[in-house]
Amino acid sequence: MGNISDLIKNVVSNNQTIQTFAAKVTEINRETAEPLHSADDAYTVNIMRGDGAIIKNVRLKGSIQDKEEGIIAIPKLGSWVLASVIDGVETRAFISECSEVERTFIRYKNDQNQYLEINSKTDQLQVLFKKKKASEGGTTATTTPEYNKMAEIDFNLSSPAPSVTTSFYDENGKEISKNNFNGTQHQTILSTVNGENTVERLKFTLSSNDTTKAEMLFTDADGNEKQKLTLNETGTVVNINDGSTLFTLNDKLAKVAIENGFEALITDAKTSFKKDQLTFEMGNKFKITAGGINLKTELNSLISEIQKITVTTPVGPSGMPINSAAFTPINANINSLLE
Repeated sequence: MGNISDLIKNVVSNNQTIQTFAAKVTEINRETAEPLHSADDAYTVNIMRGDGAIIKNVRLKGSIQDKEEGIIAIPKLGSWVLASVIDGVETRAFISECSEVERTFIRYKNDQNQYLEINSKTDQLQVLFKKKKASEGGTTATTTPEYNKMAEIDFNLSSPAPSVTTSFYDENGKEISKNNFNGTQHQTILSTVNGENTVERLKFTLSSNDTTKAEMLFTDADGNEKQKLTLNETGTVVNINDGSTLFTLNDKLAKVAIENGFEALITDAKTSFKKDQLTFEMGNKFKITAGGINLKTELNSLISEIQKITVTTPVGPSGMPINSAAFTPINANINSLLE
């Protein structure tokens, strides 16, 4: 079939005629069977002329055998196009103008088998850098080659919200960095490669959905959570070793909780420390409890019992302690200190 560029040279040298006519696109011949790059790619279409005649495999590109480089505009199915035929030979037909375009893609290649691809349609624009994988022998594979991504930018208007995503990949095509932006959230993920697996090591998220919030998550090489820092408009939470230690800071409140049962709380009303069943609180007064037993209550009972002490004598029971009244102010002082 030859390249369009060669055919055009023949038109000039042989004074051939180019006929252009309107037609409707009846089929888009996509690269669905082992596509070289993408199953959405198409290099030819089928069209129907005004007289009802069908012309198949009308070119969208000068050389439809060369799929490594080029600029392609794929018309919408059912749309009208202008098709051109050289010297009446329909096998030389090509689309010269589109009324509606479904998708365009541009592909460039350099001598290092690196590619730049730009794909665009109504709701998406993608810029992709990739490199062809080498075969086991070290030379570039020739049958249905595979590609490693190098970097990618994706503008997407589809639901749930318009977004921009950028990604970077290592030499084996594994994603090691990703950034996502939309109207209410910005998220950055940094990953490391652990054998065959890619593990997220750091995730940083900024959002303004219900409340403004910033969150930073750290994990180890196996993906286990090690530390999580959350800040919002009302406070801060630091989570260490997946909840083993938890710091919470809000307005007029600071709290520390440790996995083994220790908890410290500071507010504008009181300060408290707890360890298992032991509690120590400082507010207007001190409060100390252990296993449900209150120190103030126990001291009050002790004073009361002391005031009622009597002892046995040779002549019978003694009377109440002569200093019983002295215990009253002591009990009052206990009530002033403890609750």
